[in-house]
Amino acid sequence: MQCVSNVFYWILQGYVMGIIDVIVACSFDDSQEYCTYDNPFYFQNELMGYSLMLINSKNSEINGSRGFGHMEGLIERVISHEAIHVAIKKLEGQGISDKLDDLEIFFPLGRGKTHIIKMNFLGYASDNTGLITVN
Repeated sequence: MQCVSNVFYWILQGYVMGIIDVIVACSFDDSQEYCTYDNPFYFQNELMGYSLMLINSKNSEINGSRGFGHMEGLIERVISHEAIHVAIKKLEGQGISDKLDDLEIFFPLGRGKTHIIKMNFLGYASDNTGLITVN
């Protein structure tokens, strides 16, 4: 993955905020693979940004499977999505930032049927903004 060269910065109130690094780690519980942000980086006592953390599952590590093998085509979306979390956290706090992933998108399938997905299912996104929209 050439994701380090795809660093996404968010300019916010005079500070550089966003994802400025990528880290791959492994969970110690039975959770599935997931992405998050953590590991804040400070420069001259000002928060500069966070690391995008790709957390591999314990099961994938034990079995030697590639939990993020499908990730390369989505990495820009993931970086953008996590940078949005960082900006919301700065403006509104951690609790509101965490609720971004709880938002549900409803889109029609035809014949009166509707499909519902969570906003963090970035495979459904039509661009690299990190947000899922319905046209």
